[in-house]
Amino acid sequence: MKKDVYDHLNDIKMDVSHFEIEEVSEAEKVKVKKDLKRKIRKPKSVRWRRMTAAASISIGLSSAALFGLSFTSFAQEIPIIGHVFKWFNDDGFFENYSEQAKKLEITQEDNGISITLNEAVFDGKTLYVTYELISEIDLGDNPSLKGMPAILNHVGGHMATGSIDIKKVDDFRYVGVSTAKMYPENRVEEGSFEFDITGIILDSSNIDINRIISDPTYSRKEIAGNWKFQFDLLATDNVEQSVELTSAGHDVTVSMNKVVYTPMSFILFYEEIITEKLNAKWDFVSVSVDVKDDLGHTYATYVNGGESDSALRLYHTHTLEELDPKAKKLIVTPTVVLSQRDGTYENGAYYRNEGSTAPMEEFKLAEIVIEIEK
Repeated sequence: MKKDVYDHLNDIKMDVSHFEIEEVSEAEKVKVKKDLKRKIRKPKSVRWRRMTAAASISIGLSSAALFGLSFTSFAQEIPIIGHVFKWFNDDGFFENYSEQAKKLEITQEDNGISITLNEAVFDGKTLYVTYELISEIDLGDNPSLKGMPAILNHVGGHMATGSIDIKKVDDFRYVGVSTAKMYPENRVEEGSFEFDITGIILDSSNIDINRIISDPTYSRKEIAGNWKFQFDLLATDNVEQSVELTSAGHDVTVSMNKVVYTPMSFILFYEEIITEKLNAKWDFVSVSVDVKDDLGHTYATYVNGGESDSALRLYHTHTLEELDPKAKKLIVTPTVVLSQRDGTYENGAYYRNEGSTAPMEEFKLAEIVIEIEK
């Protein structure tokens, strides 16, 4: 029978006289104390053998110093010990983010929920922050945060859009990553950031998105609180390449403006321009891009959103996984989707239902080939 990490720990015979004492941070002490309290409170006797091993580790960690037992090999198997970015690396996008991240280890607690910011990376355009939540109650399978990171007192721009992704580790523990993007597109070299979380939205999978759009007074079940964090970051190193290449057809033009290369990613800056004729005919016009290199690798993408200065022009930035150092070219294929609405909300916003049978067209534009210069 396959053993889990707790079984392995229970089988280990150790001589405590060979341990070395090592200091740990206050944030680490807070996390393991709460985790230990939760495990002791949990009444399921069938898991007692597993909990014994985990509790033993927690007791050692929660003292002013801990024994220098090398359990690095177990770190990736035990939830949270290690890098949170790896929990969200299914497609390879976050492969090297921990290596470039600044460790924060800042903890705030309110209403029985402890939130710890673990790591943060700022590429000059987009901020990525990882965190863990430890709660006294089950928050559901898909909780969300009320609040997103902001940059403080910066004349070069502000955080305009963001995203939240949270995964459930066990009944009372969650890990997450939040992003926030700078507007306008100019790169920022450093910043002081604030992450003000004012509530935990329970089981966000049950949120009625259509109702949120149409009814600003719509409230969701949430736990109010005050988890407020501040931290400073320098942007990662970068190399910027001007491109100025276009692909056009069917009243749509996609213009690649520049590429920014960082140690863990590269960022495409491009814009889409549509004609008045197309805008009048279709309710929704969506342009996405697929990116591969001359070696045949297709890159995982983290879409940062877009900004518009008119109904006919939209500016995009897409962040992609780390560039293969052997690649010489990037091949960008724009895909255009045109669709009609199913209806209009009271506030005038259009909507299209999932599985709609309203008219829709999709086509690809000619490839844009970028000679890599970095």
